[in-house]
Amino acid sequence: MIATDILVDAFTRVDESLHRTLADLTEMELIQEPHPPIGWLAWRLTRIMDSNVSRLAGREQLWIGEGWAARFGMPPEPADFGRSATHTREQVRAFRASSELLLAYHDATYERTKGYLKTLTAGDLARQLDEPQYQPLPTVAVRLVSVLENAMTNQGQISYLKAYHRLGGWFPREAKDPASFR
Repeated sequence: MIATDILVDAFTRVDESLHRTLADLTEMELIQEPHPPIGWLAWRLTRIMDSNVSRLAGREQLWIGEGWAARFGMPPEPADFGRSATHTREQVRAFRASSELLLAYHDATYERTKGYLKTLTAGDLARQLDEPQYQPLPTVAVRLVSVLENAMTNQGQISYLKAYHRLGGWFPREAKDPASFR
């Protein structure tokens, strides 16, 4: 298995996990305390993937070019992907999106990510990015691993919050219906 196959597998696992976790959530569970809530975390996971993969691939972000910002009722800001410097507590609390919308945007971003990964060679992965604010300069591979780490972290937070809301914590065996946790 080569590095790009491993990356495709890892991003596929995030995609599958996000679908399992969001599929049966209520609107209240998507916005419920504590903050940041599940819906915002799912949006952020996808925004970071879209922003980074689009930049690496030399393409316009789906958020802007495919109109996802408008569907979310947000401005098409290319650098708006939920960094603490750009989203206030009030903006996070005000965020609203359905599971269907979150998953549709994620699916489009995942398909772009998978397509991009399948084009990469070992030389592409080793290419250094022109980002002098980081030392040593990151490579495409380093950036993709960073995006993956963020996605896995956000998905873990989403899974924990779902259990927290439904079970009062991470105790799936104590649920009346453990299948409702998936």
